[in-house]
Amino acid sequence: MRSSTDRRFDELYEHHFRDVLAYCQRRIPAADAYDAANEVFTIAWRRLEDVPAGEAARPWLFVVARRVVFRRRRSDRRFHRLIGRARSLSVSGQPDPESVVVQRAEFELVLKAASHLSKEDREVLNLAAWEGLPHREIADVMGCSITAVDQRLHRAKQRLAKHYQALQRSRAFPHAAGGEGS
Repeated sequence: MRSSTDRRFDELYEHHFRDVLAYCQRRIPAADAYDAANEVFTIAWRRLEDVPAGEAARPWLFVVARRVVFRRRRSDRRFHRLIGRARSLSVSGQPDPESVVVQRAEFELVLKAASHLSKEDREVLNLAAWEGLPHREIADVMGCSITAVDQRLHRAKQRLAKHYQALQRSRAFPHAAGGEGS
């Protein structure tokens, strides 16, 4: 038997999905609108107790849709700025081979250090660094308070730095890590 929560969500979806989808389609490319509308209903499912009953649900969903569309636009702008910066870097000339080797080695070291982190640490770092979300939006995504995000991010950065430094030391002194004769 279906729960009352499931039935309530199904009714919400059936009554309002088309309106939310149309809202998104008028504001972002059609290819992204369907995903955005589904994201709105994912948020609604997660926060179903916050969704007002009856016709008051529609404006609540539009507020969520507005935020989702805003985040997607901002993410697209960031992506295009990043592409622009990448293009401008390649135009300015080729870096010397030594710089490329050092940068690649540092990048690989960061990736290896990150692989030692928990899934939660990687997620909060990715949301902050890669997605560029402010702490309040990370809190929404992770379902916690802004204070908790601040703490999680601080601790994740500390753990990443610890793993990175340990890897740097083991790379600088490979025999020290494995004992003598290694």
